[in-house]
Amino acid sequence: MDRRPRPHAVVIGAAYRLLVEWVLGVEIPWRTKVGSGVRVYHGVGVVINDRTVIGNNVGIRQNVTIGNKGAAGPCPVIEDDVEIGAGAIIVGGIRIGKGARIAAGALVTKDVPPGYMAIGNPSVLRPPLAVSADTTPA
Repeated sequence: MDRRPRPHAVVIGAAYRLLVEWVLGVEIPWRTKVGSGVRVYHGVGVVINDRTVIGNNVGIRQNVTIGNKGAAGPCPVIEDDVEIGAGAIIVGGIRIGKGARIAAGALVTKDVPPGYMAIGNPSVLRPPLAVSADTTPA
């Protein structure tokens, strides 16, 4: 089986890299598994490893790095509805749970449970805020 890329694929790949990586400053390789509704806000400096898996409705701010710790190491899995703050770094074979929040500047190297927030460098996990029935305005 011939594994060489087709000529049109090489042209499309080169155009993609030129536009997205060089002009827009966003490195999201075409092989990266990205769900629907993913938003990249102010994408300059965003670098995502091609083995990362990103779910649906994820928000990513500027200067975010998502990848592995070593050359061939595992990459993160980001579940649905996650928000990632500016300058956050998420590395290793970890899972960021559904609805989690990664604060700006956080260094995340361990799993974040669904709904939790990771804050700081190294990150500390904060549980979701409980919503009380007593807080309804009169």
